[in-house]
Amino acid sequence: MEIGKLNQRITILKNATYVDNIGNHKTQQEELYSCWAAVSVRNSVENSDNGTAKEVQTLQFMIRQNSETIKVSTTANCISFCGVTYDIISISPNFEYRNYLKITAKARKAGENGKIH
Repeated sequence: MEIGKLNQRITILKNATYVDNIGNHKTQQEELYSCWAAVSVRNSVENSDNGTAKEVQTLQFMIRQNSETIKVSTTANCISFCGVTYDIISISPNFEYRNYLKITAKARKAGENGKIH
């Protein structure tokens, strides 16, 4: 892949736990890493929830593989791109050349904000 195709800025978020002022443990996303990516639409499906039609996109992000990005996991991380949060479905590292990492992610459903309860 040509480096010039990495033309979209994405942010990889991590789940962090904190204790609020009354002692409750809560989880929220914090920025872990920001990088350039080649972004393409993997598929787009229209769903109907409660009579409202909604498009759900699955995107593929191609990023440079390095010591920070190789730690990304499907359970502890998600991606923020163009104001939308995407849950990571799969990660495909290139172990032969160790140069690029392919991440497939699905748009988070409406009503599911950055806080996890």
